[in-house]
Amino acid sequence: MRITNAQINAIMNSSLGINAAATGKLMQQMATGDRIIVPSDDPIASVRLLRIAREEASLNQYQTNIKALSGRLSAAETNLQAGSDTLLEIRDLLLWAANRGSNSDEDLGSMASELSSLEETFVSYLNVRDEEGRYYFSGTMTDQPAITLTAGTYALTGNDKYREVAVSNAVLIKDNVTAAEVLSGAPGFLNDLHALVDQMVNSPATITTEIGDAIDNLDRVLGSLSSQITELGGRQNTLSLLKDSQADVSLVNQKIEGELSSLDYAKASLDLANYQVALQATQKSYLKLHSLNLFDLM
Repeated sequence: MRITNAQINAIMNSSLGINAAATGKLMQQMATGDRIIVPSDDPIASVRLLRIAREEASLNQYQTNIKALSGRLSAAETNLQAGSDTLLEIRDLLLWAANRGSNSDEDLGSMASELSSLEETFVSYLNVRDEEGRYYFSGTMTDQPAITLTAGTYALTGNDKYREVAVSNAVLIKDNVTAAEVLSGAPGFLNDLHALVDQMVNSPATITTEIGDAIDNLDRVLGSLSSQITELGGRQNTLSLLKDSQADVSLVNQKIEGELSSLDYAKASLDLANYQVALQATQKSYLKLHSLNLFDLM
């Protein structure tokens, strides 16, 4: 079978093109450090890398949610703790006021003034807002104060519903504590305290029974506050565990991703040298064959 010059040129050009393409691709891999330039380079590894990328995107979102949620829970815990401290001050004053025999009407008037101030302080903790102006303890009605005072009566103006945040696959954590929980369902304690303060100023002789009732109601609210603070601490612990667990998973993903996609530079260097040798040999052969003619054989 006779091989024509056109066939020789086609074979040589094809060989040169294949070697040049392989060399160019290898140099691109070495420049980027990635073994896989297009999915067809390793379809199975490409699918695994895609899954890892999706998982990492989810983990990043969970980590963002955890950070934001942890900050809000910390702020809520700080305000509840401050509210608890305020209630303890109120309790001390009420116990002092209950000792009617050693307190004059003027003393009770001074205590009433301080109790009124502490009452307002406690309410301010329940109506605290975040940096975006949303109320922490209003349930899902974050644009409304948790509690309001109208015509001398307190009323809950938020609700008792929870907001939840996704912090892991199929794991939701409560985002808030409600004023309804803190006050054991109703603002009765605050209404009693508000009325007692007024009575201490206007009818101090009749306050002994009311003080005892106010202390009992205050103790119930203190117990509820303590439970909520403890529960917030439990949520923070859960978030911390999830954060550490997800960080570990992310490290494993990064290791696997590196193993699947990273280029073996030692092997790549040898392959590049082989391609260059093959390319040079093909070029020399092409030049040699191209320069042959019948006169060389005579």
